[in-house]
Amino acid sequence: MSEAEHRKVLMSQMQFLGQMLSTETALFHQAAAAKLGLGITDMKMVSTLLQEGPMTAGQLSQRLNLTTGAVSNVIDRLEQRNFVKRAPDAKDRRKVIVTANKEKLAPSDNIYRSMGDAFERLLETYTTKELEFLVRYNQATIELTMLESAKLTKLYKKAGSVTEGDE
Repeated sequence: MSEAEHRKVLMSQMQFLGQMLSTETALFHQAAAAKLGLGITDMKMVSTLLQEGPMTAGQLSQRLNLTTGAVSNVIDRLEQRNFVKRAPDAKDRRKVIVTANKEKLAPSDNIYRSMGDAFERLLETYTTKELEFLVRYNQATIELTMLESAKLTKLYKKAGSVTEGDE
């Protein structure tokens, strides 16, 4: 097999593996959410708040591509379960800032701990150079996915579709 043919096979394999990884990741998050008695949209809101910090309901609506009504319902559910807290915005009292309740999310039975430990063991098998490559690859993949998501959102909003999530 020539170098060009081998490269084409590897690129095809990467596409397939990326799709498989996406599916398995979504299924894992769905199972993790269910274990906590949450829906996947609820879990993604908590994850977003943990990763990106406190946000207003409007910011969450934009970030998760949900209607403001859907976001309000998710916040209500999460607040009832003590996963998030609402607080008035110090700069604009008409707004509310939503924050993840890290104390509630940090118990010893954390459902993500096993996955984190498994990935740590996997990453320990790579050299520093390989890890640097993987960091670059994942950063580029995240940026590309965010750009493609924004394009889809723009297309569907233009067509009049609205995403409600799994309320």
